[in-house]
Amino acid sequence: MKTKSENKVNLIYQATIELLNESGLSEISISKIAKRAKISSSIIYFYFESKEDMLIKLYFLLKDQMHQLMFHGVTESTPVKVGFENILRNYSNYILNNKDSFLLMEQFIDSPFIRKKCKDHNGGVFKPMYPLFERGIKEGYFKDLETNLLVTYSCLPFVEMGKEYLNGAYEFSPINIEKMIQMSWDAIKV
Repeated sequence: MKTKSENKVNLIYQATIELLNESGLSEISISKIAKRAKISSSIIYFYFESKEDMLIKLYFLLKDQMHQLMFHGVTESTPVKVGFENILRNYSNYILNNKDSFLLMEQFIDSPFIRKKCKDHNGGVFKPMYPLFERGIKEGYFKDLETNLLVTYSCLPFVEMGKEYLNGAYEFSPINIEKMIQMSWDAIKV
């Protein structure tokens, strides 16, 4: 059961996500968040030092939630191809089921504020995939290229097609997701 504090923080985060997706980072203020959450600004300042503190904590929370979903069922001993497919399938499901969070993460990733203020505590958004890809290179599944290049080349199509899906321009169906997974695998395999 969630405590009253957790409920308030979640209320603040939800209002912030909604406002950020509607207006963007430059238009957001504590007073607007408080109004949307139907609480006083002082409650927000009780939980967060500043708007920046709240945005940074929200970014890391959403990023951690995304990683938990992406890596569900994937362990260090999961075979490379199975892990690769599961991560991309899980990421696709994250996009389908977490529209607001996905859109906000995209806004955060493109934001100079986040790049400047967040010395990422675990690397970039897709950094947790690196060990699997490095194992894939070592075991001869993937081309012997920079891990960052392989991860980026594999994941960015899902980001872009996720945006297309959310704009109504692409059907993110199970069949299309499987095609995309196969295309990503084919692009980086040896």
